[in-house]
Amino acid sequence: MKKLSLLTGIFVLFFTTSCRDIVNTVLDILPPFDVPFTTNLQVPFASISTTTYTRTPEIPMNIDLNAKIKENNPNYSINNLKSVRLNTLSIDYVNSQLGNKLDVIKNARIYVKAPNQEERLIATAFNNTNPNTITFTTNDVEILEYFRTNQNSIIFEIQSSTVTADQITMKMNVGFKVKVQL
Repeated sequence: MKKLSLLTGIFVLFFTTSCRDIVNTVLDILPPFDVPFTTNLQVPFASISTTTYTRTPEIPMNIDLNAKIKENNPNYSINNLKSVRLNTLSIDYVNSQLGNKLDVIKNARIYVKAPNQEERLIATAFNNTNPNTITFTTNDVEILEYFRTNQNSIIFEIQSSTVTADQITMKMNVGFKVKVQL
């Protein structure tokens, strides 16, 4: 009788462990999808030092992930959000008032911000010399809580390669990888 109880216990443990794996696989039936965000920004650029970072004002993204999730599957909502990670980030030169290009930006850091959340570093670029495009290295960090609201924004910290003042118009291209579950 003890052997039967032991075998039943092992069978139940095996079955529940296997079921958990099956349920997790079924829950991930909606594949992760990209949420792109593109905007043109005019950034006042004034640098009096090449050794310190200058912080830009917040740039509102206001991404409504609830709507983006429903576009992919109307049965899901923000309540099903499991993961949000920065996938890609680049900035392209559009124009400037005094002719400066993106090579005036030597290093840059980008933070994400949302109400009731600490700013979080999500991307960096170092030793930029490209005048037309800056491609950022993304930090593989979970930023889910910053997208439970559509009041999200980003902040740039820029270190210049030369002392200069200008207003540069840039096109920012951002991609977020979003994952939802039942």
